[in-house]
Amino acid sequence: MNGMAYKDPERQRAYARAWLKRYPEKAREAMRRWRARHPELLRARRREYRRAARRRDSAKLNAQRAAYLAAHPEVKRAKEQAYRARKAAAVGSFTGAEWRALVERYGNVCAYDGARGPLEADHRIPLSRGGTNYIENILPACRSCNSRKHTLTEREFRAFLASERAALTPRTVE
Repeated sequence: MNGMAYKDPERQRAYARAWLKRYPEKAREAMRRWRARHPELLRARRREYRRAARRRDSAKLNAQRAAYLAAHPEVKRAKEQAYRARKAAAVGSFTGAEWRALVERYGNVCAYDGARGPLEADHRIPLSRGGTNYIENILPACRSCNSRKHTLTEREFRAFLASERAALTPRTVE
C-alpha cells in the first residue's frame, strides 16, 4: 500500500477529517511533534500563505492603508521622514505621537515665522549635513520656511531671517 487508506483522494480526506474529530488529542499531539521536527518547512509554508494573502487582498489592504494615512496625517509625515532618513543613512526616528506633541508644544505654528497651516518636519541640523532623525533634531516648519532653509542649520537660517527682516525695516535718519 502507498500509505493511503483509500485510492480516491476525496475519500481519503473524508477519512482524515473523521479521524481528526474522533481523536482530537492525538491529532494535536501529532501536529506538535510535526511542527517541532519541521520548523523550516512550517516557516516556509506560513510565509507563502502570507504572500498569497497579500497578493489576494492587496487592493483592499492598500485602500485601508491609504484611508488610515489620510485620517492620520501625523503618522504619514513620520513615515515619510523615516523613509528620507533611511535613504540618507541617518540614525534615529520619531513616531506620529512624538510629532503631534512637538507641534502642540509650538502651538501648531511654524517655529520660524509663526505661520499657521500645514506643517512639515524640519531638521535643525539637516540630514545632508549629518543630522539625525530623532525628534530632538526636528522642528515644525511651514513649507515656505522649510524650502527656504534647504541645507542651512537652524542657527544659520535664523540668522538669515534676522538679516532679511533688518533689510526690510525702514531706518530712521538722525
